[in-house]
Amino acid sequence: MQFSRSPIYIAMAALSTAALISTPVLANDTSEKMEIIEVHGKVSDADQVIGQAQMAQLQANDLGDIFRSQAEVSVGGSNPIAQKIYVRGLEDTMLNVSIDGALQAGYLFHHQGRLTIEPELLKQVDIVAGAGDATSGSGALGGAIRFLTKDASDLLSGDEQFGGNVKLGYYGNSDGFKASLTAYGHMTDDWSGLVTVLKRDTKDMEDGRGNTMPYTASEQEVGFAKITGELSDTQTISASYDMRQDNGTRLLRAHWHPSRKNFALPQESERTTSTVNYTYNPDAELLNVHLNVFNTENFITHDHPLHEGVDNTYHAVYDSTGFDLRNTAQLSNTKIVAGIDYRSDEAKLQNIGTKSETEGLEKGKVFGLYVQNYIDVTEQFQISTGLRYDNYELVDDNGVTMNSNGFSPNINMSYAITEAFSLNAGFAQALRGQKVKELFVLGYYDNDVNLKEEQANNFEVGFKYLGDRLTVTGNVFDSTIKDAVSTARNHGTIEHTLLTNVGDIENSGFNLQTRYRFDNMNVSLSYNHSKPKWENHVNPALSGAAISDQDWSIGTSSGDTLTAGINYTISDDLEVSWNSRFVKRLTNSGVNVWDNSALPEKAGYAAHDLQATWYVMGSETLVVEAAIKNIFDKFYYDHATYAALGPIDSGVAEPGRDARVTLVWKF
Repeated sequence: MQFSRSPIYIAMAALSTAALISTPVLANDTSEKMEIIEVHGKVSDADQVIGQAQMAQLQANDLGDIFRSQAEVSVGGSNPIAQKIYVRGLEDTMLNVSIDGALQAGYLFHHQGRLTIEPELLKQVDIVAGAGDATSGSGALGGAIRFLTKDASDLLSGDEQFGGNVKLGYYGNSDGFKASLTAYGHMTDDWSGLVTVLKRDTKDMEDGRGNTMPYTASEQEVGFAKITGELSDTQTISASYDMRQDNGTRLLRAHWHPSRKNFALPQESERTTSTVNYTYNPDAELLNVHLNVFNTENFITHDHPLHEGVDNTYHAVYDSTGFDLRNTAQLSNTKIVAGIDYRSDEAKLQNIGTKSETEGLEKGKVFGLYVQNYIDVTEQFQISTGLRYDNYELVDDNGVTMNSNGFSPNINMSYAITEAFSLNAGFAQALRGQKVKELFVLGYYDNDVNLKEEQANNFEVGFKYLGDRLTVTGNVFDSTIKDAVSTARNHGTIEHTLLTNVGDIENSGFNLQTRYRFDNMNVSLSYNHSKPKWENHVNPALSGAAISDQDWSIGTSSGDTLTAGINYTISDDLEVSWNSRFVKRLTNSGVNVWDNSALPEKAGYAAHDLQATWYVMGSETLVVEAAIKNIFDKFYYDHATYAALGPIDSGVAEPGRDARVTLVWKF
């Protein structure tokens, strides 16, 4: 099955048609030297923000690079196609993940990642850890991650009207290359646009022992277009289109080594995301309206050889469409955000073949109402309180209709003891009703007819010190997700075909971050301790056991994690940085669901990266970006990667040393 659309063609077409539709600039200012910062005393809903300067400094190439300096975020999978994000041990399937407001709902295949994003397109990433504000959206049991893309204004400087850049990159470990072209500019005084086309080809990677990692080669194409404009003095609008293709010969289970049960097959995958954002702001205290409309489509095609000479092609498509309409009223000491949101999901698995007839169709929808109130009680004391109501409906692949609904309250407080030092505390709930299944289990897994909604309860207390040069923040959290949904597991057996409420998840821990700014150097440290575990499990042997690698769509356990970074400006033309990630050995990594035996411990490790940026002519006209990832060629398994459990279900080690160089020419 061949793609009928080229990213270059679609990006150009999207930019042309967007001029007839238009959209608003997402209002988030990003400074040139923005670093990871703490945003909240739990009064704003974002815990951490990663800016585009930080991503450029990290030479980000995939999800692992983006979150490498975040101690409470882990990315497992090694191979980019298999990467999954974990926040405090919970998989991204438990979070709301969005790109420019477009929710990335759905679960593609539990043996590979479900999220794809090109770091070059991003200007900011927001991280909400744990159930938070009502504005985080429906079903945000473990929090939210929001990717925000660039627009022309982020690349134009001074009086520039038009511009562009060409990037050529080389990756030593995979003998790969990357080429991208970006053009941007003002079409009129009120309208601007941006187009990016990108191509990346890589060969098989090598691990830290020099062993080739089979079937990790890939061909990727990205097309992106965004147009922003002002309809009037009070109205702004923006439209964007983002498409990413990844083709190659993949292992059926991309996060495992090849084996007799894990053979290679041709795979084609594509994600397309379309968004329209409209803002009406008449400079009135009670009126500031924002509308986000989106559509995301993910598809995967597997050419699956069942027997010699007999092929079955599985074509899986997940389509998600929705909107979020909110108004922000700003009074003297109060900001009130109130809105409604809606999402419709459809998952379809088709089998084109003669042997296996596993296929199915499911449709789900969720409607939400929410209000969040931010109050400055005094100059020292702030309080935020909110409430969501969500109504879920699912028609599963057996034609069974399921419904659930409920309220999710939250309250957060922050008190400034001095101008620099403050304390914060909060509680939040989040509810998730019955949802559309993973694509590749449609027609195979059945829902328990008594399936209940899941509910998260999250308590946090913390502090924040913001000095002139020193910043120190920390928090302690305790979270419970009641009635988590997964495959039934009882007395050492797994009923693969039944999805049910398997038990409660308890997760407690703490985070510490500190940064110090010298005149020409920044030093940062971040530490996370998270221990998610099962409670009240249907299998008594698993009650109290750590969440493990076998808990797909739920999460996994990792050792305590420390990240350290140094960014040093040698001169106006040269910057270097060193980033390290230390993960402590994990002795309790869960219980094997097959025989209730203890799973093997996970070895600790330390990995280090070195990056440099050279402004060749003293400006951004010509820039050389160089990096050495895993500089000491360490052989290790990320704790968020499926472990080496046996000859068949054995995970994949992280890539070894990778020397990268990118040449950027701005015109």
